[in-house]
Amino acid sequence: MSPRKSFKYVYIPCDPACAMEELTMEIPEGREMECLLDTLKEHFRNASGTLGTSAEQKALFRKQLEEQSGKKIDDDMMDIASRMQMVQPVALLPGGKATNWEHVNLYVDDRGISKGLRRNDRACGLALECGAPTDIVGDAFLARILDDDDRFERHDFTLDEMSSSAPWVKRAYTLQIAKKQNSGDVQEQIRAMGGMKDAANAMNLQDNLPEPGPPPGSIDDTGSQLYKWSQEGEDVVVVVPVRETTTKADVKCVVRKDRIRLEVTDAPDEGERLIVDDANELCSDVTPDECSWSIVKDRDGSKRLELTLTKGKAMRWPCFTRMNSAPETKQ
Repeated sequence: MSPRKSFKYVYIPCDPACAMEELTMEIPEGREMECLLDTLKEHFRNASGTLGTSAEQKALFRKQLEEQSGKKIDDDMMDIASRMQMVQPVALLPGGKATNWEHVNLYVDDRGISKGLRRNDRACGLALECGAPTDIVGDAFLARILDDDDRFERHDFTLDEMSSSAPWVKRAYTLQIAKKQNSGDVQEQIRAMGGMKDAANAMNLQDNLPEPGPPPGSIDDTGSQLYKWSQEGEDVVVVVPVRETTTKADVKCVVRKDRIRLEVTDAPDEGERLIVDDANELCSDVTPDECSWSIVKDRDGSKRLELTLTKGKAMRWPCFTRMNSAPETKQ
């Protein structure tokens, strides 16, 4: 099959008075992965919000960065961050064996809140129909990809698929419901914890309840780990900086229910090729069929490997692996 020359995607303006549009993008040779993101970054860079002044936007953006990093952001760091524009993907149909590696993603401005952008009711409604409710602000774009680790392809997403009765929406909703069914025993634990706290309150012992934390000895604080990880909801995301020449052929990733093995074979130092050793058990089980990874190229030419793991149970992980875990990067 010859490479695709173009693909269709949908634009969902945050202004309800503006009609949704079906757009077509030509694929530059060798830039199938980056072409859409580069175009959307430019669109979001020019988007203005409702905050009164740029000083107010900058102050809110600084606050967000400090909350995410847990560090004080100085003016030099703010200047660098302000010149960056990132695109935040929101997975509506997460790819995996159950979907034949088809992904349907919303793409939004990662600085939409700090810009004071208005709520996108149509995009929020679509996410809700897919069983993945989230608050989306600013313009949004909807696109489809096929990514099975060995190949990456952009496929058409058309305006006539913007319906709650569309097959892909029903499939997405079914997958989300299946995930939530796995969390039943966790809900029982939460209810049990609630009862224990009520009893502690009655006896004035609340302050003596231990805070949940990582198992003793599980965290490696030396900074020797070659990855960073974070979590949000049902997803755990592992990020690994890689060389500009790294391709998918250089990555070996095996995900099992209770452990993963991640290698980047083109690392110049042999000791830096094994990123995550499968000798270390994961904090909790994952759903291998719903896990995926990709290589992301930033505007400055740098690359990173992003691995997204779907938790088998809805619970917060206190560590990534039960031994030798890198500390969590707080969102």
